[in-house]
Amino acid sequence: MDLYPVKAQFLSGEEVELCLDADGHICEYAEVSIYHLNDLVYRQKVADFIGNILISVGKYDITFAGYGASVTVCTGNTRILLDTAFDVVDNPKRSLRYGFLSDFTQDDADNGAVEWLNKCHINMVQYYDWSYRHDHLVTDQEFYTDMMGKPISRKTVKDKIEKCAEHGMHSIAYGAIYAASKPFFEKHTNWALYNSCQKPFVFIDVFYIMNIAKDSPWRHHLIAEYRKAITKMGFAGIHMDTYGFPKTAYSHLEEKPELIRLDQEIPSLINQTREELAGANQDPYLIFNNVGNWPVYSTAAAKQDAVYIEVWNPYERYSHTAQLIDEARQLSGGQRPIILAAYLEPFRKDSRERAMNAARILTAAIVSNGAYHLLQGENQAVLTQGYYSDYTRLSEKDAAILRRCNDFMIRYLDLFYDEELRNVSMTHMGWDNYEYQCQSHPVSTYGEANKLWLTIREKELRKCLYFVNLCGCENDYWNKGKDTPIPQENIRIVVQVDSPVKGVYAASPDREAMQAQAIQYTDFESDKGAFIEFVLPRIGYWTVCLLYTSPSPRDRQKS
Repeated sequence: MDLYPVKAQFLSGEEVELCLDADGHICEYAEVSIYHLNDLVYRQKVADFIGNILISVGKYDITFAGYGASVTVCTGNTRILLDTAFDVVDNPKRSLRYGFLSDFTQDDADNGAVEWLNKCHINMVQYYDWSYRHDHLVTDQEFYTDMMGKPISRKTVKDKIEKCAEHGMHSIAYGAIYAASKPFFEKHTNWALYNSCQKPFVFIDVFYIMNIAKDSPWRHHLIAEYRKAITKMGFAGIHMDTYGFPKTAYSHLEEKPELIRLDQEIPSLINQTREELAGANQDPYLIFNNVGNWPVYSTAAAKQDAVYIEVWNPYERYSHTAQLIDEARQLSGGQRPIILAAYLEPFRKDSRERAMNAARILTAAIVSNGAYHLLQGENQAVLTQGYYSDYTRLSEKDAAILRRCNDFMIRYLDLFYDEELRNVSMTHMGWDNYEYQCQSHPVSTYGEANKLWLTIREKELRKCLYFVNLCGCENDYWNKGKDTPIPQENIRIVVQVDSPVKGVYAASPDREAMQAQAIQYTDFESDKGAFIEFVLPRIGYWTVCLLYTSPSPRDRQKS
């Protein structure tokens, strides 16, 4: 059996529907429960059905929230518990979960990829190498090959765009900002960028790097091609890709070569693209690729819809991923989603078990720090390198594990992506800091091997502790395979509080039931103030702990 929402994301006030696939079973009833965090907000019972049914679970007039859906199905003497999640937002751009598609032949038209992405709550999809040429994105030919020789059906691309829209997913056209074919370059040699030896830049002997400067004709040509992708193919936006190198180059637009700094030109390119593509009731999505975190210092504030960073060495340790996220949040003013494209080569170079461990740990780390992980796409596949068409297919079991991690992310969306949450991990724990203490196990606030990685984020009346288990992991390199973390039990936590605690809860995708469990706690006082103490029973891969506090001050007489 299976349970999933009919759309990857719902808008405020929109009817939410779940699909219950009973796989042909005769079912006596199904009891549906909808939770917001630990609160039950909706319940109904559906009686006597066979096979697939759609279950309406109401409308939610809320601006930003994640919900958990649990369904108990009774068939004969068997009870089956199914879990899924959905989110409701007033603007889809507030939460962008990025996935990919890269197979566009006739045979790929109904390959189940879009349906799989929907089950994983991926609401923004990059169409990788869908175009005819990087300098001429759209062709009227029905069948063509791209610049790497990959066969493509124009109809398949358009059909997938329509199918994604039906599921509330936004199709994004891949379009490198400066790549051109050799024939195009030969017709426009003065539009290209040249190295310090005054020779043209060429990437993998295929893509000629063109001049994106304000006064370059290439910029106007590129934006016109982006417009065609939206108007002729129906894309909802553009993925503006780069290759990282070069960062400086020479323009040959004038007789004398002129040195160009790309970090100064890229922000204006993003902004001009936004201005020229917007209008006529259109607000296209724009995503720019900061390869290796460059030049995020100049692009984070540009008119794009997310801060997107492709992670490469030397950003190689778990601590670096948290650093990238925190810096991007500061540079963008905390107003845009942050996406890390962190591809996992262990799926190519290590055992599948160790690769899956690396995937579960890395995704948990990225989400716990308030960002999104671009890893999944096509039909049950993951990315292992920058050329998306060379993806790795997962087994049914492994795909289900990563899908459950996505369910967990959406169910507890409020705890991961609340813009008011501040990361206090490095300032509220350790040394003479008494705000948060782990009194039973070795912990690290920056992802050290053989310790529990504890990230702490808080806002008024809410404290969140995110545990990622690195115990038994021989290193802290995010792109290396990992042994299965050694489960940790009876983790004793002490938290300083300024007002009465209303409840402590823990949730994990590792448990059979995803519903948060209440954790017993005790109050005590010391010369440092008021504290609570509690014990988390077990941490496998990933556990989130939530503390609710009251707005009223502590009652001295009661204490």
